[in-house]
Amino acid sequence: MRFSCKVFLENPANIVIPPDYRSYLLSMIKEAFRLSSDDGNEFFDRVYSGNNSKPFTFSAYIPMKRDGENFKLEDRKDFFSFFFSTSDYEFLMRIYNGLNKIKSSKNFQLFGQNIKEIKHFFLLPEKSFNKDKLVFKTLSPFLVRNPEDGNYYFVPEGLLKGKSFKYSVEVSEKEFINALKKNTVSLVKKYLGKEIEENEINISYANLELSPSIHSSNKSNFRITLPAIKGLLELNTKPEVLKLLYDTGIGARRSEGFGMLEVVK
Repeated sequence: MRFSCKVFLENPANIVIPPDYRSYLLSMIKEAFRLSSDDGNEFFDRVYSGNNSKPFTFSAYIPMKRDGENFKLEDRKDFFSFFFSTSDYEFLMRIYNGLNKIKSSKNFQLFGQNIKEIKHFFLLPEKSFNKDKLVFKTLSPFLVRNPEDGNYYFVPEGLLKGKSFKYSVEVSEKEFINALKKNTVSLVKKYLGKEIEENEINISYANLELSPSIHSSNKSNFRITLPAIKGLLELNTKPEVLKLLYDTGIGARRSEGFGMLEVVK
């Protein structure tokens, strides 16, 4: 289940889009959860009470232009498009309700500006998943966590092209795909309540590119560059697994704005 909406900001000419904009969008999501209903704070505490996987992902289309060292909204633009996807109906309704209330909240700003309004909500039609093989493109880059050390992320051989990231590990295509399979098996167990073997999932890819993504925490000076990847993924597995990946994203840090997919064919 997914929807899109447009987020309009005050004083658009003064807005600088930070390179870690996903962290700011995540703050908007968290605020929406808090405002979603009378028990919004309880829901938020329950969802974020630990380092738990969450059943959603998101992405944004922000029309930007370069202005010296910074990026700003394109001329005559005062909004950006926001996309949210989840496998859980409660999360869908809470984010929708919360976003409708967030503009009246005086305690929240996005990119240093007040939100003027959020409108043009559009619930995207549910896709039918009746095939066992689909090609996806990435709407937001994805991360493949090292199964043995969660602080590091796998990148297939040849993709770094001499670049170096503190938290990247260059591995063979087989190791990269096997790690992505392990992550998918874990998602299926948690959100579908089913067991699936890694050999029931076949993954291949094309046109992969490195898409370095700056990530930070608003509560500290913590800031890293993650070796995220974009491109095409062909997955051959059970239709219910394909739907889960479409709804919740693929790979690691999905609820932080990574791994959102769209069906190509």
